[in-house]
Amino acid sequence: MKLKVNGTELFFDVVGSGLDASTAAYRQKPTMLILPGGPGFSHTYLRPWLDPLGELAQLVYVDHRGCGRSRYHEHDYYKIGIMADDLVQFCQELGIERPIVLGQSFGGFVVLTLALRHPSFASGLVIFDSSPAWTGGYDLDALEHLVGGERGKELREIAYKESTGQADAEELKRFETEIMPYYWRQGFKEEYIDQMYNNPASPLNMDIATYMMGTLSKEFDTRAQLSEIKEPALVLHGRYDWVTPLAGAQEMAQKMPNATLHLLENSSHLGFMEEPQETVAALKHWLTSNTF
Repeated sequence: MKLKVNGTELFFDVVGSGLDASTAAYRQKPTMLILPGGPGFSHTYLRPWLDPLGELAQLVYVDHRGCGRSRYHEHDYYKIGIMADDLVQFCQELGIERPIVLGQSFGGFVVLTLALRHPSFASGLVIFDSSPAWTGGYDLDALEHLVGGERGKELREIAYKESTGQADAEELKRFETEIMPYYWRQGFKEEYIDQMYNNPASPLNMDIATYMMGTLSKEFDTRAQLSEIKEPALVLHGRYDWVTPLAGAQEMAQKMPNATLHLLENSSHLGFMEEPQETVAALKHWLTSNTF
């Protein structure tokens, strides 16, 4: 489905009923917006991994502007603040009040921006394998050590170029084929790369990815404002995540007054694929431990 809001058109999909029909009262379940990473990815790489949360909340997966099946724009309209504003208008149009907002990786940047830009909008936040700033980018030392040898040094340079929007087409291809597998510490399968990068049903916009990765280091840094984010928050993070290093998750959990850190002990950057049962269990526990 698509909805026109804020000068764009956002693609979204819904999992689960908004009403709990297990009792005669038909209790209203909370709504959870789920935002993908990238930038550039469709939400579909998060599925079916997070779909079981539909038992406790109505899930609304949303592709950011310029991502997946949503409308593409010129670069001037690719800003995290604009993406946050898109979500507010999206919910106003659909009558969604006080949603929980989950963002994975880059989606977490949008969640933090949303919480600061619209402090009364969300009832809860989930920041999943993300970071409060992009000034440091990847943990390149960890990547080089993980790969090892001269190849480690070579891939470190490609990862740096990708993270700053400087990589050419050949380097981007090498990033996809040689570095992306290290997004998983365990359980990596070749079809995961195809699902994220090469699946026609899960479109990837490399234009927004290259452009925004080159601007995030200049624009995105919420560290000084984290104490202003008062909503209940779950910071969910893989212990071996070099893409968005663990230190950032620890800082968020320390500075956000109502945040809880849950580590996925055997995961890197895509814990929902590496430890799916632990991921869902942690999210369900957090959802049932708070009132939304």
